[in-house]
Amino acid sequence: MMKIFNYILVISIMLFSSCTPEEKDLFGDISSNRMNERLKADKAVLVGAENGWLMEYYPAGQMIYGGYNLFVSFAENETATVSGDIAGVGKKTTGMYKLKDSAGPILSFDTYNEIFHFFSEPKNSLDIGSKGKGMEGDFEFRIIEATPEKVILKGKKTGNMIVMTPIRKGVDWDNLLKPITDMMQILSKFTMYEYVDGTFKADVSASYNKLTISYVDNGNEKEIDAPYIVTATGCKFFSPLVLNGKSIDSLVYKPNSESGVLEGNNQSGIFTPIFPLNNTLVSGDWYFSLSGMGAYGTTYWNLAKQALTQKNITLNYAIFTPAGAGKLAFYWSATGYQPGYLLFNYTLIGDKKIKIVFALNGNDVGVNFYQNMNFNRIIHPFSAGTTGKTFTLTADNANNPTVITMTDDSTPTNTIRLSKNEILDPLTH
Repeated sequence: MMKIFNYILVISIMLFSSCTPEEKDLFGDISSNRMNERLKADKAVLVGAENGWLMEYYPAGQMIYGGYNLFVSFAENETATVSGDIAGVGKKTTGMYKLKDSAGPILSFDTYNEIFHFFSEPKNSLDIGSKGKGMEGDFEFRIIEATPEKVILKGKKTGNMIVMTPIRKGVDWDNLLKPITDMMQILSKFTMYEYVDGTFKADVSASYNKLTISYVDNGNEKEIDAPYIVTATGCKFFSPLVLNGKSIDSLVYKPNSESGVLEGNNQSGIFTPIFPLNNTLVSGDWYFSLSGMGAYGTTYWNLAKQALTQKNITLNYAIFTPAGAGKLAFYWSATGYQPGYLLFNYTLIGDKKIKIVFALNGNDVGVNFYQNMNFNRIIHPFSAGTTGKTFTLTADNANNPTVITMTDDSTPTNTIRLSKNEILDPLTH
């Protein structure tokens, strides 16, 4: 009896299977339709801002370069026009954008845009970021929220939150950008501050658009980072900075007879720029010249001049320039060659001393000139061998120097005068 029952059951299953119509993923259809509607709605929001959006864009993991202002206008034909403080006033570039589904709605700037992709290309025109990585910014974003009043994006790679707000109708982008870039120029001169709020004090250093604040709390040393974007009046932090129990959202620049100060909101303290001379030296470009070398260095530079002259090579310029944490580059341009450089490690001592040591490293042009153009001689005044040299620094102006003179602590005749102003053809200057 059991065998007959099993046989009937098998036949019934086979008949049911053959008569059952092909199944449809109704929920999948519904989900797809919903996503298409969502993407259409998000596009309508993006395009709907007639004068575009202000995007507060933070590239890189942990926002190590701070944030930047981008103006972005989206068109119905999926082109996006971009301007921004990193490019300066008057420059706009256009590329394509796309809205797509990838486990949620995605806004992708999927064709090259010179301004927007500055933050994500492996090597940008300002040489910001590590080799082969650049500033490691996003060009694809998850759309978290999209309304006519505000769009919130999340970088697909970095996870950084990006906020866009509509720009008022009739406002010229360049008129918005000009005071921001002016403020960028002001703040770029300040690499260190002292923060004072009553009896509370903190040391502050600035790197790109980020402050690093160091202070002592109940005997413990603390350090916090505060990325920001530059505004027309100062800067605005990505998230409130809490110091001495007070929350600081933004800083306002107040000019005075000296360099000015930055004041926090909520009756918090004041950030006063300070200018350690050695920090100023390692924070910008400083030009060399043969006439700026003392008696000791002139001998060595003439040997390099002789080698270049014999090969009909002109040295266009030579500078000290920052090359990463604790590193300076002796960087030059010579006719017929790509720019060359040789690297040096440095240590800051107090406010007015620096120790410089040759790192035994450089690019291909640098190595070539070191070996064949007497550039082993030209760098000798900076760093004899691998032991290095310690210099005491003086300047023509303590707060805003245009000339810094380095005097070798062990050899007083070894002086090197560096200029903030451009010097061309330094071997005849």
